Amino acid sequence: MAVIDASVYLALVNAHERDYARSWTWLERAKGDREAVIAPVILIAEVAAALSRGAGDPVLAHRVVQQLQHGGVIQLVAVTLPLAERAAAIAADCQIRGCDAVYIALAHQLDDCLITLDQQQLKRCAASVKAREP
Repeated sequence: MAVIDASVYLALVNAHERDYARSWTWLERAKGDREAVIAPVILIAEVAAALSRGAGDPVLAHRVVQQLQHGGVIQLVAVTLPLAERAAAIAADCQIRGCDAVYIALAHQLDDCLITLDQQQLKRCAASVKAREP
């Protein structure tokens, strides 16, 4: 299993992203190994916001969200109260953004690795969970 954050998913859906090729290489390897790829359900909102605001394309944002929800590649996990509480502790202790802390908390809860392109997550979550780039 692996938990991915929004930075990796956004690299996967945008061929112009610097990390597009290595993110796809990682995903193909994970799928070949039959490794589950998991993300908290907040991934939906983060992807929509990034594509709508960053690319200025709300239509693209809606299309990619539909693909994310129905594509079957990423298993989306609900943010429960215990997960949110763990994320809050990580956010406070590691001085990291709240949404980023949710990804870290999920990886911690699943005793899994976080796959991210976010340098702050990579540097600040080492005490909480294993994290690496794709």
